Amino acid sequence: MSREPARVPTQADAAEKRSDAEAILLERLAFERLLADLSERFADVSSADFLTKAERSLSQLVSFLGYDRCTFAELVAGDYLNVLCSAAASGQEALPRGRFSYRLPWFLGELRAGRVVSMSRLPDDLPAHAIDEAEHCRKTGLRSHLSIPLRIGGRVTSVLSFAAVRAARSWPPDMVARLKIVGELLGGAMALARTEEEARQLRRRVWHADRVARVSALTAAIAHELNQPLAAILSNAQAGLKYLERGDARLDLVQSVLEAVVREDKRAAETIRAMRALLRHDETQHEPIDLAVALREVLRLMESELLRQGIRVETQLAEGCRVMGDKAQIEQVVLNLMLNAASAMQAGEPARRCVRLDVSRNEAGSVEVAVRDMGKGIAPGELETIFEPFWTSRHEGLGLGLAICRSIVESHNGRIWAESNADGGASFRFELPAAPEETADAHTPPASIELEPSTASGGAEEVVCVIDDDPAVREGLGRLLEGAGWTVASYGSADEFVARPPAPQVACILLDMRMPGLSGEALQQRLLEKGCAPPIIFVTGHGEVASGIGAMKLGASDFLEKPVDAEVLVAAVSRAIEHSSDRRRHELAQVAAMGRVDRLSPREREIMEHVIRGRMNKQIAADLLIAEQTVKQHRGRVMEKMGVRSVVELVQACEAAGLLSNQPSTAGASEAGRDSVKRAAAPL
Repeated sequence: MSREPARVPTQADAAEKRSDAEAILLERLAFERLLADLSERFADVSSADFLTKAERSLSQLVSFLGYDRCTFAELVAGDYLNVLCSAAASGQEALPRGRFSYRLPWFLGELRAGRVVSMSRLPDDLPAHAIDEAEHCRKTGLRSHLSIPLRIGGRVTSVLSFAAVRAARSWPPDMVARLKIVGELLGGAMALARTEEEARQLRRRVWHADRVARVSALTAAIAHELNQPLAAILSNAQAGLKYLERGDARLDLVQSVLEAVVREDKRAAETIRAMRALLRHDETQHEPIDLAVALREVLRLMESELLRQGIRVETQLAEGCRVMGDKAQIEQVVLNLMLNAASAMQAGEPARRCVRLDVSRNEAGSVEVAVRDMGKGIAPGELETIFEPFWTSRHEGLGLGLAICRSIVESHNGRIWAESNADGGASFRFELPAAPEETADAHTPPASIELEPSTASGGAEEVVCVIDDDPAVREGLGRLLEGAGWTVASYGSADEFVARPPAPQVACILLDMRMPGLSGEALQQRLLEKGCAPPIIFVTGHGEVASGIGAMKLGASDFLEKPVDAEVLVAAVSRAIEHSSDRRRHELAQVAAMGRVDRLSPREREIMEHVIRGRMNKQIAADLLIAEQTVKQHRGRVMEKMGVRSVVELVQACEAAGLLSNQPSTAGASEAGRDSVKRAAAPL
C-alpha cells in the first residue's frame, strides 16, 4: 500500500499560525487592560459606592465578552443567592437585586461545594436529577450558563455568573480561569468595603462610649451647672410673686425679675444642649465649626469640676478659627485632653495647677489647638507611644483616651502630637485644616431678630393653635403669642385638636413631636391627606435630625427645639403666616382669573391666545381667515371681560390663571407672552 508523502508546511500556513497567535495575544492583552482598569476602580472603594462600581464593571464585562448577562451575587448562609448587581446586553433583562426567587437545589449544592458550574448546551448538559434546573432553563430560554464560586476566608461567599440566551456559548478553561480572577477581585473588594464599614461603625461606637464615660465623670459638675440656673429661676419667680402679693410691685421690679428668669433659663438650656450634643449618637455630620465657640461650651461643662480640683484655666481663643468637622467629636478630643491635664496635676502644688487652652492659626493656615499643663510631664521615650491603645500612666485608666483622640483627629484629616514643656508639664497639640472661607460665610448664623409685635399678622379672625401635652409649655407659649398680637387656642393632644378644631381660620399650628395618642408627625400626615394642612411649626424637646428632616420634607414651616427663644418663635410664626397668606392670595387671584377666562366665548379665547403670543391684528386675521375688524371687536370684548386695559395686564392675568404654563396647543406661549409685554406699546 502506497503512503502519501507528508505535507510540507507552506509559507501561507506559517502566516496563518502567526495571525492566530497574534489574535490570541491581542485578546489576552485587551483582557489584561480590562483587569487593570477594574483593579484601579476597586483600589479605593467604600460600602456606599461598591454596588455602583460593581454594576459598571459587569456592564464592561458584558460589552467586552459579548455575553447576554453577567451577575454578581452573594451566597447567604449557603441557603440562597442574593443578587447584588446585574448587567445585560442591549435587548436583554438584567436580574433584579435581592433574593433569587427560583428554587435550584442541585445548582446551589454545586456552589456550596465550591465547584464551577459550566454548561454550554442547556438543558442537555444538566444531570438527570436536576429537574428544577431543567424546568428553569425551559421557562427562561437559558441556553448556556457559567457560575464561578468565590472563596473569601476559606468559604464560598459570592458567585460570579454569566448567561447566554440568544445563542449557545462555550466556556474554555483559560477563559474561566481569567473570569475567576475578575470574580475574586469583586469578592475581595466587597469583603474589604464591608470590613471597613464595620470598622467605621465600631470606631464610632467606641468614640460614643468614651464620650458617655467622660460626661459621666462630670455628673456632679453638670448637676451643679443645671441646679444653679434652676435655683436662680425659682428664687426670682418666688420674689416676683411676693411683690405681687404685697400689691406694691413696680413695673421696673417685675421687669427685672422676668429678665432674670429668661436669662437663667437660657443658661440652663445651653448646658443641656451642650450635654446632649456630646452624648448624641448620630451619624457623623461635617459642618463649619467655630472652635472658639465650641471650646467655650466644653469649658462651661468642666468649670465646676476644675474649680473643685483647684485648677485654674487660662485661655487664648482666637476668633474666626473655623474647621470642617463633627462638633461633638472635636469637643470630645478637647474634653479628653483637659481631663488628662487635670489628672496630671492632682499631686502637684496648688499654685502650679493651671491649664492653658489656646486656639490659633499657624503659619501653614491650619487651625491649631493646644492644651498645656503644669504636671509631671512625659518621659522623652514615651512621647511616641502615648497615643497607642491601652497605654496609660494611671492605675484606673484603660489607656484608650489618647488613642481615641488620635483616631478622631486623623479622621478629620488632621494630626496630633505631644511635647514636654521647658518649665515642666506637657503640651498636647492638634491641628485641623481650616474651613474654606466661602463655606464658613455660608453658615454664619443670622443676626438676632428683634421682637416686634407689629410684625404679627393674621388678626383676630385667625387663630394660632398650640398643641402640647405639657400644660406649662402650652401656657407659656400661649402667653408669648398673645403678647405678640395673635389669638391662641391651646390643645393638650393631637386627638383633642382633631375632635375639636377651632371654628375660625387656623393661621398656624405649633405642634409637639411626641405626645400620648396621635403623634405630631401623624397629625401632620392626616392634615396633608385631607388637603387642609395650615402652616405647621414643630416645637419639640426631641430634636432628632431624622425627625426634623422628615417633617420638613412633608412641608413643615420650621422645626424648633425646646426651650425656644421668644424672638426666634415669633419670627418663625410670622414667616409661616405670611407665607400662607401669600399662598392663599395667589390661589384666590388664580380662581378669580380663571372665572374671568370662563366668561370668554370659544372665539374670544382663541383670539386671546393669539394676543398673548404677541400676534398683531393682521396676523391673527390671516391665521383665522376672518376680517381684521372682527379681530378688533373680539379683542375689545376680551379686554373688557378680563378686566384689563393693556396687553401687559392681559399677559399678567393669564399668568395668574395659570394659562401660560399649561398650553400645549401654543408652544412657547409663556415666552411669547413675555415678549408681548415688551412689545405692548407697539402699534397693532
